[in-house]
Amino acid sequence: MLQKPELMGLVEAVDCDVVLPGAPEYETLRRVWNADVDQRPAAVVRCTTAEHAAAALRWCRAHRVPLTVRGGGHSLAGTSVSDDAVLIDTGLMRDVTIDTAAHTITVGAGCRWGDVDRAAEPYGIALPAGVVSHTGVAGLTLGGGTGYLSRMFGSTVDFLREVELVTADGVVRRVDADNESELFWALKGAGHNFGIATEFVFDYVDLPGLATVRLALYPAENRKEILRRFRDLGPGMPDNVTSYVRLYRAPAYWSQLPREHRGRPVVSVATVTYGDPATEPELSKPMFGTGTPVYERVSTFPHVTLQHSTDDEFRYGICHYWRHVAFREMPDELLDIVIEHADAYPGRSLNSSAHIAHQVMCPFELIAGRIHPRDHSNDSTTDIHSRWAGNIGADWEYPDERAELVAWVKRFSAAVGAWEHGTYVNFTSERGDAGRGREIYGDKYERLAKAKATFDPNNVFDHGLVDLDLAEAGADRAGA
Repeated sequence: MLQKPELMGLVEAVDCDVVLPGAPEYETLRRVWNADVDQRPAAVVRCTTAEHAAAALRWCRAHRVPLTVRGGGHSLAGTSVSDDAVLIDTGLMRDVTIDTAAHTITVGAGCRWGDVDRAAEPYGIALPAGVVSHTGVAGLTLGGGTGYLSRMFGSTVDFLREVELVTADGVVRRVDADNESELFWALKGAGHNFGIATEFVFDYVDLPGLATVRLALYPAENRKEILRRFRDLGPGMPDNVTSYVRLYRAPAYWSQLPREHRGRPVVSVATVTYGDPATEPELSKPMFGTGTPVYERVSTFPHVTLQHSTDDEFRYGICHYWRHVAFREMPDELLDIVIEHADAYPGRSLNSSAHIAHQVMCPFELIAGRIHPRDHSNDSTTDIHSRWAGNIGADWEYPDERAELVAWVKRFSAAVGAWEHGTYVNFTSERGDAGRGREIYGDKYERLAKAKATFDPNNVFDHGLVDLDLAEAGADRAGA
């Protein structure tokens, strides 16, 4: 482990704050959103410019010190922080600039999506990204990016125009479709492996009106029929209607539910519809035609409010182990497996308050894709052509709960593996090895590996979510 005298050279090499172990703020700064990640970096470099990041990188390379990069700081898999590595932190770079003449939003790499949404709201514009306001812009974008508006408009990288990037040689570059086009392609989906992003320039969309959220909770006996309805109708819903189904056990303190349903399995159906609220009931109606709900609620609010509406459910300080699975088909056999494993969830309800949100941390969630998927030929996003996406999630507070919950996720994931058709790389709790990288990126993997060899031949950025360097197999990073 590097000692303080050695690290003083880093302090002298960069013109910004460097926080070392023992400093009052160190314990706070070494943490990320996923509380299961408990790593102790050798130093935290608090960059406010791209040149600060470049100087830190050059020092690390000269002294053969490993480095990691952190933007907004969610880091589900924990790859943005590592024991004894220098953490290059862009979290202070939070400027947001809107240029209506150029039709762009320029965003610092330390921004969270709430920073962007609040700046954009007065202009009636937005970026299709995120469902929790404290998600980092950098990490989400570099993995492809998705959010409430994605069904209507596409992935976040569809709107990425330019990236300011510090590459492995310590050079600050402006990367776009015309300048280092191959690197730009790689950044749009596998970008965690190629450099230190310090600024993003996006095109934006005009907000398509207010968001109306319709939520209904049904008793357990309706689950299979509701899952069938979701399977059959969800992908064909209008583009401005996103549909969700979630399986979980209703918390005992949800007093809005009839007493006989508290503490018991339920299925929730939710839709998010953009546009005129008067048209929403007819548009969302197909998703609510099975059974009698035990709870219903309809809320209409601006997009910026929707983006913040479940922040407390997904608050800092909770441990997570997740797995995203896209499905090629959803036969009844798979629905039975999903219900069986959701009922076997060994965790506790960690919801943060007594209100019932349209999106909660839960053992299993399904999101409806589209019949005609987006064109992803111009980016490195994972090759998913699925009409249904599932999130398997375990969440806990205390260390002794971890082993059983992680084992449950792995059993669930294995049980549905026969129908898997790809994954969303940002929703992984494990850093993937080269074999996993090939599975995730498919035909794009070889092109990515070539780009890696060109722009980072020494694998300086070796903490990406998958291994593009054909190095040793990765490991479970969370809590390692």
